[in-house]
Amino acid sequence: MASPPSPQALLAPYYLGTCLNTFLYGILVIQTLFYFQNYKSDKIWLRFFVLYLFTVETLNTALCVAMIYEPLVKQFGTDLPTSLFPSLLPSQPFLEAAIFVPVQFFYAWRIWIIMRNYFAPVLICMASLSSLVGAVWTAIIVNQVKSYSNKAKVDHTALVWSCSAAVADIIITTSLIWSLRMKKTGIKRTDDVIDRILRTSIQTGGLTVAFTILDVALFVALPNSTLSFVFDFAIPKLYSNALISTFNVRSTGRPETVDLATQAPHESNNMLFLETNQQVATSATIVFTKPSPTEGQFDGPSDILGLSTAHPQEEPT
Repeated sequence: MASPPSPQALLAPYYLGTCLNTFLYGILVIQTLFYFQNYKSDKIWLRFFVLYLFTVETLNTALCVAMIYEPLVKQFGTDLPTSLFPSLLPSQPFLEAAIFVPVQFFYAWRIWIIMRNYFAPVLICMASLSSLVGAVWTAIIVNQVKSYSNKAKVDHTALVWSCSAAVADIIITTSLIWSLRMKKTGIKRTDDVIDRILRTSIQTGGLTVAFTILDVALFVALPNSTLSFVFDFAIPKLYSNALISTFNVRSTGRPETVDLATQAPHESNNMLFLETNQQVATSATIVFTKPSPTEGQFDGPSDILGLSTAHPQEEPT
């Protein structure tokens, strides 16, 4: 039977993980406000999806704060914080699953739109569902065992949850990078656009993958510590921030966007929302389209996923 962790090894990760979760929530608030202010023409289901993510993330952050209040304040001066799990800890796997499963399924759908191949999307969905089962199972067992002395009973289900999520994230990131690289045309300015989007995909997807891998590694390497919670509590916010940030860099269909700091037009696009015969639009002076498999011509603007209800403006010829 594993011995209980020390107060420092147990409570500090809860506190640091909640601080990181709250910090990322602040970024999410800005991302969400920007989305609703600038993409009012998006289809109603997408706007409700963003609202759903923000609502669940708000609940997740509130429960994180309430969860650490119990051992740090309510149970202060007793031995309960080092012997019993916080009573709200089982809520974390449920809420995290309510965030990462829809996001991973959305990415799977978007990858299918780009690649027109079911292999990677099916693998993503299977890994995501496996992670969902592991998360729900973990929450149930944590609620049953209640104490750190029985933590070993949680290990296997938690590994299924974390490892499956990591596999899904790795497939998502590698699929996006590979599919975007395959879209290069040889036209320098178009390829520069793709390279910029590739960097964004690596930054957002890579950070999420890194956190999930660190979560698993620390959970396995330090079974008597809660150090993995530093990364685990932040992962839901990384999912939502990464997804909504991709919404926020799409072309809005306006002829150009203006940097408020410099009053100069700048490029704004997201090729992940474009497919064959659709335009890669950046600014009024840089407008390209991707050729279809059968034609070398360039066509007018459109939103690949049909996320916008408004018809985009046509460029002057």
